[in-house]
Amino acid sequence: MKQGISVLAALVCLACAPAVAADVQLNTPRLSGMDNFRDIAGIDTAYSTTNNGVMRAGVFYRSNVLTPGASDLQTMEALKIKTVIDLRSPSEIAAQADTLPAGSQYHAVDIIGNNGAFVIDINKMTVSDVDAMMEQGERGFVTSDYSRQGFATVLNELSMADDAALFHCTAGKDRTGWLTAVLQSIAGVDRQDIMANYLATNDYTAERINATVAMLPPALGATYGALMGVRANWLAAGFDQVIASYGSMDNYLKQGLGLDQATIYVLRARMVRYLSLPGEAGLEGNAAAGAALLSGLQDSPLSGHYTAYNYYLQSAIDSSTLGGLVNRVGGQVYADAASYLLRQPSRLNDALAPLVSARGIAAGETRVWLQGLSGYLGSDEHDGNSAVSEHTSGVMVGATTRLSQTLALNGGIGYGHGSVGSAGGKVKTNTTTLQLGGRYGFYSLEQGPWAGVQGNAGYIDYQSDRRLGYGLGNASGDSHGQYYSGRASLGWLAGAGSLTLDPALGVQVTHLKINGFKESGSELALVMDGINTTQTSLVADMGIHIAPQKAGNWTLNPGISLGYERLLNDARVTQRGTLYGISIDQGSAFNSKDVYKAGVQLSGNWRNVTLGGQVSYLTAGSHSDGVSGMLNAQVSF
Repeated sequence: MKQGISVLAALVCLACAPAVAADVQLNTPRLSGMDNFRDIAGIDTAYSTTNNGVMRAGVFYRSNVLTPGASDLQTMEALKIKTVIDLRSPSEIAAQADTLPAGSQYHAVDIIGNNGAFVIDINKMTVSDVDAMMEQGERGFVTSDYSRQGFATVLNELSMADDAALFHCTAGKDRTGWLTAVLQSIAGVDRQDIMANYLATNDYTAERINATVAMLPPALGATYGALMGVRANWLAAGFDQVIASYGSMDNYLKQGLGLDQATIYVLRARMVRYLSLPGEAGLEGNAAAGAALLSGLQDSPLSGHYTAYNYYLQSAIDSSTLGGLVNRVGGQVYADAASYLLRQPSRLNDALAPLVSARGIAAGETRVWLQGLSGYLGSDEHDGNSAVSEHTSGVMVGATTRLSQTLALNGGIGYGHGSVGSAGGKVKTNTTTLQLGGRYGFYSLEQGPWAGVQGNAGYIDYQSDRRLGYGLGNASGDSHGQYYSGRASLGWLAGAGSLTLDPALGVQVTHLKINGFKESGSELALVMDGINTTQTSLVADMGIHIAPQKAGNWTLNPGISLGYERLLNDARVTQRGTLYGISIDQGSAFNSKDVYKAGVQLSGNWRNVTLGGQVSYLTAGSHSDGVSGMLNAQVSF
C-alpha cells in the first residue's frame, strides 16, 4: 500500500507548472505563484458546522508547493502565516524547495514514505486506471501506518501553531486534500461542503491544467487531465475506508491517528466559532450573562489552546449542556455580598434599639451593655439567579448614658463576621464597627414624642473563593472597604392599658465602598470592579411592651417588635467583572424592595443587672426569608 501512495506522489509532480493568476476575487487572496492557495474555511463564504457553528477565516490555509510571485510573500505575511507544514517527500522537496514568508517556522512531514520514488508509465494508463489508483491512494492515507503517523504529527503541529498555519504538498490536492477533509470533519462541516471544497481544486487550477493538456497528444490529454485534477469518488473512497477500518471519523482520529480528545478540541476551537451555545437561548438573568461570557471567550486566548476552558466548552457542545458553570462563572456571589453588606447596618440598628432607648435608666445613670448577634437569611433560586445563603454572627459592647430627663447618648464598638454563599462561591467579611447615637424626648424619654439618630461606620476585610468546577479550579480574591450608615427616627411612646406602644418612622441611609480586586487561581479569574453605592430606605417600627411580670427576685419584661422597611433604590445590587476585555454584570438574588420583620423579646431585671434576648423573623418578597437571634447583658451604675 505504501508503494501505491508513492505512485501518487510521483504523478502529482506533473502539476508543478507555475500557476496563472485568477481574475475572480475571493475571500482568500489569489496568489500568482500558487494557484491552489486558499483558506479551508470556505470558498466565497465560511462554511457552517454542526451545533450552530461557523468556520473561522484566517486559521488554516492549504496550497500547492510554495513558489510565490513578487507580491505573494507580502500577502502571506499580511495573513500572519507563521507556520508552514510541507507534506512532501524528501525527493520532492529537493526538486523544489519552498520559498517561505518572513518569520515563519517550517516543518517537513513526509506523508507517503519511500521517498516518493516509485514511478509508473502514464502513457499506458486510462482514465479508469487513474481513478482506481487515486482511490487506492486515498484509502492508503487511512490504512498505511506511515501515513497515519505523518498525519498525526501534522495535526499535533497545527494544534500548537501560533497565528495562521499553511500546509501543502506538491499539487495541493491529494495529501493536502485529505488533510483538509479531516480538519473540516473535526470542525463539523457538512460532507457536501467538504466535497465541494475538495473539488474546488479543479476550478482553482483549471487554467494551468488546460494549458498543460493542450500541449499533450490528444490520446494522453484525458488521462493527464484526470490525474492533475480531483474527482469526488477519490475522496469518497477515503471516507469509505475510515468507516471500513474504524467505524467512524472519531475512531479514526483517536485509534488510527492516536489523537487525544484535548487535541481534537483544540483544533475544533481554532477552526470554529459557535454562534450560540447549548441551551443559551432559554437562559435568563445571571445565567444568561454567564453563557454570554462563555460564548465571548471563544475569541480569547483561552480558546483554541490547551486550556481547561477550551476543554470544558467543547465538551459542553458535545454533550449539549453548559452545566452549572453558567451560574458560577460571572461571580454572582459578589453582588450578593454587596447586597448583604448594604443591609447589615439597618439590621444592626434594629438589634440595638432596645439598648439605646434609655428606658429604665435614671437621669445621670449609665448602662453598659454587651450584645451577641446571630442571623441567617436565604434567597431562593429564581429568574436565572442562584440561591444565596447569608450567615451573620458578631458581638458589640457599648454604653448608654442618660444625661437628663429628655436626653440620652450611646456609643459602642463591635466585630461582625459575615458569610455569603451562592453560585459555587463564598465571600467572608470581617467588619469592625463603631457606633454613636442619641435620643431626645420632647417631654420625657418615658413618654410622648421623641427623636433619635444612630450612626455607625465600619472597616471591612473581604475574602472570596469561587469553586468553578469542570477542571477550572478556584478563583480567589481579597479586598477591603468601609461603610457609613445613619438612621434618623421620630417616634411616640404611649401607654395603652397594660401595654406600652412605641411606633417610629425613620430614614436609613447606608453608603458602601469595596475596593476593586483581581482574582487569582483560575483561568476564569475575574477582575472585579469596586462597589461604591448608597442605599436609602424608609423604616417603620412598632414596639409593643407588655406590663412587667414578677418572677421571684427578677422582673420580666416581655415585648413584641414589628417592622417594615421600604428600599428606595433598586433592591437588586449589580456588580461587574471583566475577563479578557469582556464585561459581565451579575445581580444579587435578593431583589425585594419590601422587608417585613417580626420578633418577640424578653428581658429580666435583678437589681442593676439586666439579661435579655430576642428572636426575629424576616421576610422579603416571595424569595427571601430568615431568622435572627440576640442575647444581651446590661449593667447599670
